[in-house]
Amino acid sequence: MANNTGAKVHKVILAGGGTAGHVEPALAVARWLQANRPEITCEFVGTAQGLETNLVPTAGFTLHLIRKVPLLRGISPKLITWPFFFLQSVNQTRKAINGAAVVVGFGGYVCAPVYLAARLQKIPIIVHEANALPGWANRLGVKVGGQPIVAFEKSKSADKSWANAQVVGIPLRSAIVDLAQADLPHREEIKMRKCKEWGFDPNRPIVIVFGGSQGSQHINRVIEESRDLISRSGLQVIHGIGRNNVLPQSSNGYKAIHYFDDLPEAYISSDLVISRSGAVTCHEISALGKYALLVPLDIGNGEQKMNGEALVVAGAATMVANTEFTSRYLSNHILGLVAAGKKWGSIKREPLVPLNAAQRIGNLITESLELRP
Repeated sequence: MANNTGAKVHKVILAGGGTAGHVEPALAVARWLQANRPEITCEFVGTAQGLETNLVPTAGFTLHLIRKVPLLRGISPKLITWPFFFLQSVNQTRKAINGAAVVVGFGGYVCAPVYLAARLQKIPIIVHEANALPGWANRLGVKVGGQPIVAFEKSKSADKSWANAQVVGIPLRSAIVDLAQADLPHREEIKMRKCKEWGFDPNRPIVIVFGGSQGSQHINRVIEESRDLISRSGLQVIHGIGRNNVLPQSSNGYKAIHYFDDLPEAYISSDLVISRSGAVTCHEISALGKYALLVPLDIGNGEQKMNGEALVVAGAATMVANTEFTSRYLSNHILGLVAAGKKWGSIKREPLVPLNAAQRIGNLITESLELRP
């Protein structure tokens, strides 16, 4: 394939699906390649059930859909049909990645068939692991010969096949990178604008709460039970409850929204963040120098807990188990957490995570193309 200058064009396949945590980093890399490497064209592989069905086409990239075949955990009647469906997914993937020069996976169920199809077609594989503990699909990608790159140093101890992984961080959206480098007057201007939008007093503490794009029923319930505490304490809480949940009525110091379409600016405007500890969330908080109360979701192999540990060690967060995050806990700790957040945010710090992860991964992709015969 050649572009309009006659130069050869290399097709790069990016795979990552299900959640924004898998899709957004892949998009950040694709955008960097699009802006800096005209000899590369990017296409995506995903499933019809993931957020990629909206995010990828909206960003202007081609999306190839394959069958979603989740890993079965435990004994299930589905074990009989699972191998058939998985092979079907691999065959769909082989068609989608035909002619690719390199495949880059960012995690999620979609990556397992992509890695196997790439191996069968002898296409080089790069495996990006965002969590401190690698997931099963990315472990498979490395086992079949993929080059591992990681966001957390701790990931390198997963097993010997990860020991030489390069730490590159997580590709963050441009809005986060730009605000991480913004000066204090610019940050203050954003805070004043957001306070006006929310109906908040910029001189009172602001806490933002969210549990991901779909929200967290547990976090939502605890915040609802703490409404009187919020009112009495003089705090102001802006609460992302999830896209499909019913909005609670706003009250003194409390405002609910479905989703933070402007999350980077919401971060900047806050004194404390209360959230899950997904890998991307941890990196965004770290990049912007914000203090957080992290409530890890008890899923998988405990990767969210491990993601948050790096922030706790750095002094940038407090972590509480999901079962211990209650209205009583907030009653006993919220004012101290806000004070810790104000203290942490009062000092200008270098970001705790790399801001150029998209460029680093983009360069690794370019290098892999140059090494191919």
